[in-house]
Amino acid sequence: MKIKDRKKEVPSTTTQLAAAMAALGAYAGENTEAEHEKEAKRLGGKEYYRMRMVNALLGIVETEAMLSEGGSGSREQMLHAHQQALESAGAMDTKEKLLGFLRWRTLRIEGPLRQIAQDKATGPIPLAAAHAAEGLQRLLGVCVDGQKPETASPDALKSGLKTAREALTDAVANIDIMLNLIAKAEDIFSR
Repeated sequence: MKIKDRKKEVPSTTTQLAAAMAALGAYAGENTEAEHEKEAKRLGGKEYYRMRMVNALLGIVETEAMLSEGGSGSREQMLHAHQQALESAGAMDTKEKLLGFLRWRTLRIEGPLRQIAQDKATGPIPLAAAHAAEGLQRLLGVCVDGQKPETASPDALKSGLKTAREALTDAVANIDIMLNLIAKAEDIFSR
């Protein structure tokens, strides 16, 4: 497997992003500048349109990763494949980059979990998961800041830790609610 060195500084163009999607069979447009300009105008701007394109490509690639892991070999092989993703993203260059990248990934998990948790019918577990994701991303933020002791503010670190603790405490409280509900149901059925 040959992978180009990932020290990329210039963002890909929308045309390049659409070409990558087309190569994966997931883009049906003409991939012209005029097409992209029209869509950017419709959505409210070039930067937002590009962000949507990047995230569309990410979703496509993540689905490919999930499909590939369904038929994977050993756990060790899967961990090596996950390591490859981190290396290709440039996240393995330093601990700070890795922690920042993992925090970014966690932020992407927290948002959808919070949306799911808004529906009262889903119960306390999705809310517990959303709180746990928030706690994890806050902890990772403290870890990132802690990698720079010369600029890390003790007050900011303390505040981040307190916020993480609150989120994780809320996660545990929601788990306890579910455990209590299960215990009550078991009690009713055992009578």
